[in-house]
Amino acid sequence: MQQTQDQNQTDWLKVLSRGMVTIPKKWRDELQIKPGQIVKAKKQGQKIIIEPKDKPAPYRIYSKEELTDFVARDALPEDLQKKIDNKLEHD
Repeated sequence: MQQTQDQNQTDWLKVLSRGMVTIPKKWRDELQIKPGQIVKAKKQGQKIIIEPKDKPAPYRIYSKEELTDFVARDALPEDLQKKIDNKLEHD
């Protein structure tokens, strides 16, 4: 008779400052959780469940120049912002 691995695994995790815990490496590997990945946490009664996100969260990293431009344009009057946007679209 073939043995099946128990899907329910238990481990003790230490809660660090600011409420941080480390997910054991074996679990991260099994669940394919990578550094920087978003996970979903939910509270169910007296339990906390942490699940890997199905799809990567879409995000973009902006350069310092782009961020500076965003802030500078945000300070401009709205009509001037629209003129700049229209010019950029037509260039």
